[in-house]
Amino acid sequence: MGLISGAKKIVGGYPGGWKQNARGYQGSATPPFEQPVNPDDRRTQIPALGYREYWYPVVPAKDIGKKKPVGIKMLGEDLVFFKDKDGEVQALWDYCPHRGVYLSFGDCHFEGFVSCAYHGATFDGDGECVEFITEGPDSKMVGRLKAKKFPTATLKGMVFVWMGEGEPVPIEEDVPPELFEDNEMVFLNTIRYWHCNWMIALENQSDAHNCFWVHRDSLIQLRSRTGGRPRTPMGYHSTNVKNVAVVASRGVEQYYKGEDGKVPYQMYYPRIDAKWPKHQFRLMWTWFFEIFDRMNAKRRPFDTPEEWQGMHLPGMHRLRFGGPSVMYTRWCVPVEKDLTRVVYFRSYRIKTKLGRLWERVTFKLYRNYLFHYNFSDQDYDAMRTTRYQHPEYLSATDSHVVGQRKLMVEHARGGEKYRTSGVSGTTTAERMVEDFNKDLAEEKPAITNITTDQMAGSSPSAG
Repeated sequence: MGLISGAKKIVGGYPGGWKQNARGYQGSATPPFEQPVNPDDRRTQIPALGYREYWYPVVPAKDIGKKKPVGIKMLGEDLVFFKDKDGEVQALWDYCPHRGVYLSFGDCHFEGFVSCAYHGATFDGDGECVEFITEGPDSKMVGRLKAKKFPTATLKGMVFVWMGEGEPVPIEEDVPPELFEDNEMVFLNTIRYWHCNWMIALENQSDAHNCFWVHRDSLIQLRSRTGGRPRTPMGYHSTNVKNVAVVASRGVEQYYKGEDGKVPYQMYYPRIDAKWPKHQFRLMWTWFFEIFDRMNAKRRPFDTPEEWQGMHLPGMHRLRFGGPSVMYTRWCVPVEKDLTRVVYFRSYRIKTKLGRLWERVTFKLYRNYLFHYNFSDQDYDAMRTTRYQHPEYLSATDSHVVGQRKLMVEHARGGEKYRTSGVSGTTTAERMVEDFNKDLAEEKPAITNITTDQMAGSSPSAG
């Protein structure tokens, strides 16, 4: 150890040796999550571990075997999943009520039951102790020992669990409607973990104006001349739909359009005496992909109710991403304060078996990577450094984030326990966004097909 310690001291003395701990011991790790404390900030009223009175996705049912239970943390709670005698996935609190051992450390020695690794307390899908192996068949623990049960349901092969304390609401209220459709609905999914809070992960999906910056060189955006949403200093008008979703109105993308009706590819930034993008090499091939984009635009859009578009409670975003006929869902499930399980759904309505097979094969070959790894990792690399506890100076383009926070604080099921008296009416951040949008709308009132009042955020449903 002395040699290693001495070597580190020598390296630390060389030019550049300061870089090793330039940011302290944290290095490039995600900063720990902390919430703001300012009462004039809606973020103080959003629970760091999410809203419990909802159904949440877990994992595909095929990943829960018959021989070994699976332990998964949800909203700070440890759960154990296993299959009962009928092959249905059940969930219990991952805690043996006898001595507190993790049930997920045990086994399913007896098909349809989970047995604790410590004393063999064996539970069925309702949490009833049906045998206590180490005490023999006459154990008095049977019928008296009970593990806490969490209701579950399996839809399109995906397991969902009710995390609330009371009786579960009908699952149709919390789960996208296409999961209840027939076999013509192709439902594809993937699951990832992000080392950041669930709210940071969710609000990133509202951040459409970073596309031409963060995602400009993703494989998806390299085929687009704008690399995503065209630049605009204006924010989308966000509408509250039935108190369960916030949907953004489009139209403000044309802010910088010229007399020819087109938004220029390169723009000049006078205060740094530079253009962005710096080069025009992307235009060498984007024209080719635009032909296919125009053809794709003629396909029938994925039809879904308005309340199942945009940001939907408790923590999902839904949009047509990857073509008009596909519905993309990113569902941010809290695990711990600094960890989020990101569940992606891609849904297609396809009548032919060959077409459904094609979508499944291409998803495995490249679509899953393109959308949920190559593209999304660029989001993750940027957003995970967010220090949530500090004051924000928001832009007009943050209007959808503001609308999303307002929906959660005012309408999330069970959210009343997190509300404080400090936030009432419109917060400073919300007024900031409204003022920016109002000024911009007065400068260019004719750039969009929505009204100046809507662009200014003065609608009662605006963030």
